[in-house]
Amino acid sequence: MQVKMENQKFVINGEDVFLYGGELHYFRVPKDEWKDRLIKIKESGCNLVSTYVPWVWHEPREGEVDLTGGTRGERDLKGFLALVREMGLYCIVRPGPYVMAEVRYHGIPAWLLDNYPEVVAKNREGKEHPTSVVSYRHPVFLEKTKKWYEAVNEVIAPQQIEYGGPVIMYQLCNEIGMFHWVTNTSDFNEEVLDKFTDYLSGQYGTIESFNQKYNINEASFSDFVSVFKEGLPSEYPSFHFEWSEFRRVYIRDYVGDLRSFAKDTGITVPFIINVHGFKDYSIYSRGVDYPIGLSQLYLTSEFNDVVIAGDFYPGHIGYDNYHDLVLATTFTRAISRKNQPVFSAEFQSGRLADRPRLYPQDLDLNTRTCVAHGMNALNYYMFAGGENYENIGLFGRRHEWQAPIDSKGNLRPNYEKARHLGEMFRTIGSRLLDSTKKVHTYVGFNPDDYMTEVVDKRDEAFIGDIVGKREQASFDGVLRLLTAANIHFEAVNLKAKLNPVNIPSLWVFSTAIMKEKLQRNLSEYVKEGGKLVLYPEIPYKDENGNLCRLLADELELGTWEVIGGRPDYADVMSMDAVNIRQRLHFQSFDGKPLARFSRTGNEEVAAYVKQYEKGEILVLGLTMGHDYAYQLDVIKELAETLGIKGHLHAENENISLVERSNGRESFLFVSNYDEVEQGTVIYEEGRPALDGEEIILPPRSSVMVIRDYEIAKGLSVVFSTLEWTKLEQTEDQVTFTLNPVGRGGMVKLKTDGQWNTEHNEATDADTIKIKSADKPVTIVLKKQSL
Repeated sequence: MQVKMENQKFVINGEDVFLYGGELHYFRVPKDEWKDRLIKIKESGCNLVSTYVPWVWHEPREGEVDLTGGTRGERDLKGFLALVREMGLYCIVRPGPYVMAEVRYHGIPAWLLDNYPEVVAKNREGKEHPTSVVSYRHPVFLEKTKKWYEAVNEVIAPQQIEYGGPVIMYQLCNEIGMFHWVTNTSDFNEEVLDKFTDYLSGQYGTIESFNQKYNINEASFSDFVSVFKEGLPSEYPSFHFEWSEFRRVYIRDYVGDLRSFAKDTGITVPFIINVHGFKDYSIYSRGVDYPIGLSQLYLTSEFNDVVIAGDFYPGHIGYDNYHDLVLATTFTRAISRKNQPVFSAEFQSGRLADRPRLYPQDLDLNTRTCVAHGMNALNYYMFAGGENYENIGLFGRRHEWQAPIDSKGNLRPNYEKARHLGEMFRTIGSRLLDSTKKVHTYVGFNPDDYMTEVVDKRDEAFIGDIVGKREQASFDGVLRLLTAANIHFEAVNLKAKLNPVNIPSLWVFSTAIMKEKLQRNLSEYVKEGGKLVLYPEIPYKDENGNLCRLLADELELGTWEVIGGRPDYADVMSMDAVNIRQRLHFQSFDGKPLARFSRTGNEEVAAYVKQYEKGEILVLGLTMGHDYAYQLDVIKELAETLGIKGHLHAENENISLVERSNGRESFLFVSNYDEVEQGTVIYEEGRPALDGEEIILPPRSSVMVIRDYEIAKGLSVVFSTLEWTKLEQTEDQVTFTLNPVGRGGMVKLKTDGQWNTEHNEATDADTIKIKSADKPVTIVLKKQSL
């Protein structure tokens, strides 16, 4: 009885499981209604329920811990876990110490902050951090947290799956580092500064080595840290990256502390680290800052039993922001351990306030997009609304969250979408788990580019340059264009070795700044046969601002200047007047020009491609977003220069096509993110797929087409543009339910001539065709004796 992570999927008691869950807070629902909510969660197709376990709720006064409902039924964690087990659901527990969850003090008991103020983080001036977040590794805080873990794990540990209980994962803290990011305020508590001193000593050995690197003259590491806290003199270089790297080690070690406390108190299931980063922009939310959370937490993947899981809150999902989900999914995989599945422990099914509204289409597209791009487990947040008892809520008594189940137990419209998806995953999920996304290229994820959660005023200019360009040129630029052009990719962690055999082509974002080690790795990658696209600049400085032209010199990339500051246009391959925001002007280079600026009468090269030793490099000196439809043709033509091309093509370029396959079955996700109906015929390697059948999708909808799916001996699905939500079979009978998405749809089956149904519209003996126009239909196939 155990939980493993193998081949990017969860394996529970030897069975591959697509985890499909919902968040239910037992402490916000009357105890006598727990069973009702669990029944409704299970009936939606979920096999998992997740809950926070707020320390502030269970230990309101120091030493007075109630986990069995002695003071109030809604504190009976033990009874809740027993009920989850009785209902046959898996469970994730999230006992903090931080839980956020819109509870007071973010889950930390008030007595801890009041009685032990020394644990609170400090700003540079020595004042309390604006969020009153604690210093995570303060010894007093760790001592109190350890006692909390000892108490709560007396209840949780016996309920783990190895003992027949429902608990399959255990989350350590929540959104670690988030408070520092949202306030742009780091932690300068003396405890933290002492550890920074030790960190520098461990990194450099002697103060002389440290002084030499930074061209300063400090008597000791502790003297430097004192100067650093007070504010560096203007003549000192930036220590932004030094401090940021220390903070990541500090967070990793904090996770190590919690992990040890949990293991010492009987926890054996995998641990979860939850990643923050989506941010609201009016009715949309954006994931442009989600990689900041990944960067803060990427070192926690060093623990082999830690699952890095994302908080995915895209708000209203449409054509303009769906790539946020694609990038969040692929970047999460990039920093995860090889066998870990991509998992979202907080997957949007509602949102805190009643406005902006979310609709069933948002739940549907959120789910389908992430699963299409490789997500193999998700937990909807929130799935059931509730009430904040005893004034624990930050925003008052109500906690509805636009959840599929409201606080009274009534079902909202998004529940039906969740149920349809749950039935579909239950029907075909095990084979879907064995499939991976078909990719055409790879993109780099560099945690250093997102070390921007806290920026000192003296560093705002050069860090702001990185932030602006990574969003315009990369996130909403090249990576958005590749996604919308149906040129699909996986991301690779640029901290790791790059092997051209496994990564034949690679797109890497760069500003003027790049660490020497990465420059060397990219140079070796090209020399060994890799195809590199470098954009929008060529690095010539290291992270400390020192001259470092290793990549440019090793690959002989020439000389250039950066031209920017205002919108302009350039001619890119066969496309004239392409809108750009910045360009390179090469004074010298050795290669084939791909982009020119000619508006002023000169022929100034802005991009070129060249071979170097065994590989190729395309220097794309353009900052280009997806502002105009024609830019999709530009990115396709540029990609094809290096032999990169999507294998699927839609007549209608507004349609997204993503395929997952295991070499046998194929799962093709066809999505319309627009607010109007869209139809298309799909082509595969230039030939009509699905017998040339047109797929017509309603506004903001998606269909999962299955292909080459064996049902029984002598019976397989050639393709189905109708979705399967039920499949039952005996030796001589198969029953399945088909659901249309939009207008029409068809199933084509291949048989050995022994299977048939009254719904068959085909004429040849070994083919069955079934069409359904506008409603679900249940089909019975019977095997005929020869």
